[in-house]
Amino acid sequence: MTLNNSTIRKPIIGIAPCYFPKENRLWLMAKEAYGHCVWEAGGIPVILTYPNGHGTVSDATQAIDALLMIGGPDLPVNYYGGSSYDLNGEQPMHTNRVEFDRQIFQSCLDSNKPILGVCAGLQHINVIFGGTLYEDIPSQLPGYIDHGAYKGNVVIHPVEVDGTSLLGNIIHELDFPVASTHHQGIRKLGENLKPTAWSSDGLIEAVEPVNGKGKFVAVQWHPELMQEDKRQISLFRWMVEEAAQP
Repeated sequence: MTLNNSTIRKPIIGIAPCYFPKENRLWLMAKEAYGHCVWEAGGIPVILTYPNGHGTVSDATQAIDALLMIGGPDLPVNYYGGSSYDLNGEQPMHTNRVEFDRQIFQSCLDSNKPILGVCAGLQHINVIFGGTLYEDIPSQLPGYIDHGAYKGNVVIHPVEVDGTSLLGNIIHELDFPVASTHHQGIRKLGENLKPTAWSSDGLIEAVEPVNGKGKFVAVQWHPELMQEDKRQISLFRWMVEEAAQP
């Protein structure tokens, strides 16, 4: 599909942003790299804001053609029945973001709009489907490899992909390097989710819906950190091209 024809409207990709308190205010923000990847893939990135009583999540869903769920801080443990752990001075994901991301994901899923989840986006999707998380991979996953850390160093490691999966059809390779900056991951897989990629320590690195019941792909790594790699950009291109379908 060609999306560069000036007569064709480029798909609008809604980015569910991070939500942070700063300078006595609450801020919505997303790394510029996410927008760059959407532009390169042929879409128009738009950061979504919360309705706050003046609209609905459904209004936002109708205004966009696809949804990008980005990385961010740890999900609150009470959201998935986890145990308390050392946050190392960081705050968990704000409850306003948890609720908005859940609602906009469900709304786009029900509307059959394509969704790409990245890092915390994958973790949140897994929890929405009833799954749980490792609160801290280094202390809970035997034989773990280094996956980096939130706001920490970027670690490059390989993943293996199920070649029969949607992810395999998007990337067309079964073993390739990815960029990671996380210390949490999927412990129990959510219902009706299919694992489609793994790191060498057995951690699930990607999921998609069982039997195609929904139009989403979610990865644990950060494709936006490897924009020069066509395999990573292909994830954004899949989202944009699916969004352009009539």
